[in-house]
Amino acid sequence: MNSTKVTTHDTGDNAWMMTSAALVLLMTPALAFFYGGLVDRKNILNQLFLSFICMGIVFVQWVLFGFSFAFGPEMKFGIESWKWFALRFGEGDNAMYSPTYPLLTFAMYQATFAIITPALISGAIVGRMKLIPYMLFIFIWSTVCYDPMAHWVWSSKGWLKHLGTLDFAGGTVVHVLSGVSGLVAAIILGKRSDYDPRSTAAHNLPFTILGTGLLWIGWSGFNGGSANSADGIAALALVNTNAAAAAGLVTWVVIDAIRGHVSISGACVGPIVGLVAVTPACGFIQTGWALFFGVTATCIIYSLLLLKHYMRFDDTLDVAVVHGGGGILGAFMTGLFSQQKVNPAAAFDGAFYGRPIQLWYQIVGILIAIVFAVVCTAGILYPLDWIIGIRLAKEDELEGLDLTAHGECWEVAASRAVGDLVKQILDEQGVNKGQLEDNGSFELHYTPSDANRKSFTVPVTTRPTTIESESDDRHWK
Repeated sequence: MNSTKVTTHDTGDNAWMMTSAALVLLMTPALAFFYGGLVDRKNILNQLFLSFICMGIVFVQWVLFGFSFAFGPEMKFGIESWKWFALRFGEGDNAMYSPTYPLLTFAMYQATFAIITPALISGAIVGRMKLIPYMLFIFIWSTVCYDPMAHWVWSSKGWLKHLGTLDFAGGTVVHVLSGVSGLVAAIILGKRSDYDPRSTAAHNLPFTILGTGLLWIGWSGFNGGSANSADGIAALALVNTNAAAAAGLVTWVVIDAIRGHVSISGACVGPIVGLVAVTPACGFIQTGWALFFGVTATCIIYSLLLLKHYMRFDDTLDVAVVHGGGGILGAFMTGLFSQQKVNPAAAFDGAFYGRPIQLWYQIVGILIAIVFAVVCTAGILYPLDWIIGIRLAKEDELEGLDLTAHGECWEVAASRAVGDLVKQILDEQGVNKGQLEDNGSFELHYTPSDANRKSFTVPVTTRPTTIESESDDRHWK
């Protein structure tokens, strides 16, 4: 419907919020590339899909009832309302959530947060979970876990908001919730059949660098848009976001250099840690503290990741440590360094500025997010496991989900290139083209420098079918 109030909207605020929504939406495919480059080649398509599908499932859920559950007018006893089912409020604004721009813009902006949060969980369970149970989990988890937590922290009537818990852009709602849920899901699923804590399956670091860069850029909307207008607080959040990311990157590289080598994958994790840590505080602290957040969180997360090798759970891409741990650190430090004079409309003074009780409000928010994530995740996955089963069969897991779940392979062109090269060599040697068979093969022979070790020969087909190619590729790449 049309609203007579549309002419009163601030076009600058609306433009910034729509731009921020687009930037945050970009973060989900960026996350797919970030995760995708770090997984084994047999699961690359599946990992990309696990993030990509959230853009469909969660947005449909958000339009139908997710936004209404999270931000709609409450019914009695604090139960979220169905009043905004299917976003029936039209183009009008809302004095609490979008006083200077359409409420639809706010709904779209918040939808992008709802989309990326469950996508973060996928990094903890890739390569082990069946596809249909995963999609069911995403839908149910968004409804019973994310929506209520968003309501408690960000809604005008949320009890954690009224208690005084500060979370500018999602430290508890997004990162603690997804990190803890990822940990619980990884524990319930169990270790991968080929799990080795001392090795890495990262197969395409350019993918990860691309994903990191896009996540960094998108985070400008993630945090800057949380100011809810194009004002000085948005500028503060934008600067603090980039300051923490830069500090995280430099800190990780320095630590790596001291230890002997600079890891590219680690250099990509550094800025993500800084971004996660500063997210709950970026609109409440001075920029110098943002640098401190990035350095401190990166040092602690780096140490935790070194210790992770001795732990028994298999969190494939360190979601629990980076997002859960980073979110907890950021939310905790918010209770120390926030200042009301930085953001008089929304902030409170932290413990280091004369209000120690703020630290306890932050701890309450952290503990509630942890307990709620554990209960929701376990409460969804155990029944799904009993009803339809959630864990892949061992043979499917070893084969990889690209083939077993999707029936596709992204590296078929490489095998065909080898076949074409062989045929070109044979042609140059005078072999008649009519004698060349599409399904011909050749052998790779390896002779180790150590005479005591055995040599071996690997046959490689020159023109495999799409389904066969992944199996062939694994033998020679």
